[in-house]
Amino acid sequence: MPETQKNGNARKADTNSLGGREAARKASSSSVLSSQSNSWRPGQVGMVVLVVLVLGIVLGYLFRNSSSPAQGASPSGADQGSASSTSTNFDGTIQPLLRRLENNPSDPDLLVNLGNAYYDNRNYDKAIGYYRRYLEPRPQDASVRTDMGTAIWYSGNPDEAIQQYETALSSQPDYANTLFNLGMVKWQGKHDDQAAIECWERLLKVHPDYVDRQKAEDLIRKVQGESVQKLIQKVEAEPNQ
Repeated sequence: MPETQKNGNARKADTNSLGGREAARKASSSSVLSSQSNSWRPGQVGMVVLVVLVLGIVLGYLFRNSSSPAQGASPSGADQGSASSTSTNFDGTIQPLLRRLENNPSDPDLLVNLGNAYYDNRNYDKAIGYYRRYLEPRPQDASVRTDMGTAIWYSGNPDEAIQQYETALSSQPDYANTLFNLGMVKWQGKHDDQAAIECWERLLKVHPDYVDRQKAEDLIRKVQGESVQKLIQKVEAEPNQ
């Protein structure tokens, strides 16, 4: 699962979110122009030339896809040891919190810490449960609501994740990680390129010193490049008349 980061409490969805990131696709102007060039209508050719010119400008700034390669399987002995160590560490963290919660079932710090622990252990359903309990009397906490929205996204529900992000933004309209995550889910979960770009542009406008500004700018350029390529593919697929 993807790496997460904290900004206050809120975790930020990484580009390698649920289902993985599409690899950056590179368009070739020569292949576009050579494919079926003899059978295209003049209007189609003119459109493709215009699109290729725009694509050249966009891809000139397009960042190189730098997602980490998928981790291969470890040797069986090493894998079992790692899993055992991870389980032991997690139990050592979670059990004291659960015992304390028995005596203080509404303690907000315990609820958030348990949510965070399960989140970091990738047990998103339990994380969501503790975040919900925390938020019931504190519905305007944008940080924890953003965490819950991201856990919901990783659980495979982009629509509810978006709903939680939008609720968080209704309380804190410029909350940085909420804007970043909302853009990620709009892009990867809903395939709405323009809505994703608008989220990230808004983020950079209201937070010019945003700590991951470069990542947001790279994502904007990447999605713009993909949008241009989709337009080229649409033109290529048009039937000849």
